Amino acid sequence: MYEVRFPDYLTGYELETEAKGCLVGVQVVSPLAVYDLTIYDPVRLGQDVAAEVESDGYFTETNLVVVPRVTREDITRAVAAMAQCDFAGLKPEPAQGA
Repeated sequence: MYEVRFPDYLTGYELETEAKGCLVGVQVVSPLAVYDLTIYDPVRLGQDVAAEVESDGYFTETNLVVVPRVTREDITRAVAAMAQCDFAGLKPEPAQGA
């Protein structure tokens, strides 16, 4: 089992967040690990990748998840699909006290 935790600031700003196409601070808490996710929609991801590559020459983002729309529903659906693979490909946060 796992729990999806959305950032507190999302409440009341769901429409703005969907329009923005990006959400930082989503956590997935499973019995074995905690994962901090960065969520993008495809359009915003393309814009940010292009800007980063132009300025820095590369783009990288740990635990990047791309969903059709940055909504609680689409994020929850994506996490459920990732749970079927035991969150393979995601990097867990270091254990407390490590």
